[in-house]
Amino acid sequence: MNRNLFFPTAILLCLGMILSTGCRKLVHQNIQAASNGSLALRSFNDVFIQINRSVSSEMALDEMTSANWNLQGSLCATVNLNPVGTGFPKTLTIDYGTGCTGPEGVTRKGKIIVVFSGNFRAEGTTMEVTLDGYSTGQYSLTGTYDIANDGLNGSGQPLFGEVVSNATISWGTQMVAWEAELTRTWIEGDTTNYSTPDTTSIMGFAGLNDDVFTLSGTAVGNDSNTHPFTLETTNAVVLPASCKYITEGMLVISPVNFNAGTVDYGMGDCDKRATIEVDGEVFNFTQ
Repeated sequence: MNRNLFFPTAILLCLGMILSTGCRKLVHQNIQAASNGSLALRSFNDVFIQINRSVSSEMALDEMTSANWNLQGSLCATVNLNPVGTGFPKTLTIDYGTGCTGPEGVTRKGKIIVVFSGNFRAEGTTMEVTLDGYSTGQYSLTGTYDIANDGLNGSGQPLFGEVVSNATISWGTQMVAWEAELTRTWIEGDTTNYSTPDTTSIMGFAGLNDDVFTLSGTAVGNDSNTHPFTLETTNAVVLPASCKYITEGMLVISPVNFNAGTVDYGMGDCDKRATIEVDGEVFNFTQ
């Protein structure tokens, strides 16, 4: 659809509507793209959190003396490391089996497989992630996820470069295709881990749940009905490990043949609510 033909027509349609619901239909694709983009960001962020929890101990990978252990904070997911010893690369497999419900109530299945070129916290380490029959809750994930440890920023915060390629997030009859180039900043909790003493809850959880990350960058997506869109962060989005939603940040979502919309995730509350502004009008949507 030609952009120059569409929007004058859209304006005439809105002027002819007595109720605002007629105009709202014209931003449906903006809202759908914003919801799909939010889902994709959250889904692959959760994969990163699972990888972090698999290595969250006082020992680096080349110091591990056992090839198998439980995923930190889980009683049913297992972690396998091959080979054990000082040599790299190493393959780490997080296995959730046919269903493993984590402490946050989410059931995951399948495997996350990561090939490490070095220790997780060492600058220059690359991680090649593949997903084998993996799902989290109702969502199944496929694709290639490459992570690079880029060292520390000027504030001493760990940085990771991330590239997601040929990815899909699917549920029921719906699907989102996803590719992204992002920078992750670990803004809180990077000095604590599962071994950090905790007097406020079950041992270890506080050292995992205090992690807070931001993501910035660009992405492209498409949905089951072939509605492509692009995404670019303007204020880095904030994703606390203790919350399954994006809690802060702003981005521009641009569905093909529709005007761009500005998404605002709010001021830090852990909830699924967000807003999108299109052509000066603000609409609510859920992540």
